[in-house]
Amino acid sequence: MEYENIEKYGLTAQGKRELLKYLSGDGLTRKEAMLAKCYECMNGYTDGKVDCRVESCPIYAFMPFSACKITSGRKLTPEMRGEIGERLRKARTIKKGASKGSSF
Repeated sequence: MEYENIEKYGLTAQGKRELLKYLSGDGLTRKEAMLAKCYECMNGYTDGKVDCRVESCPIYAFMPFSACKITSGRKLTPEMRGEIGERLRKARTIKKGASKGSSF
């Protein structure tokens, strides 16, 4: 019954398809699960596609209509990039040395 109600009355918004997919027994990716949960929590966005403003929610930053978006990647300073590059060079050198001496 829940599936039919969502399909019939639920607004078309991010998360509807994912929630229906879940209710039909199909697996979801992490992103699909978050979208489905937001759709369910917001009662199908019946009040409109707006920010839920539940900042204490662990997935709030991933909410489709959230004003607070997670930015991809972290900001690295030139010094941090240099340090990371140096560590990678050292790791590659150690790995090459280890593979030359192995008897496999």
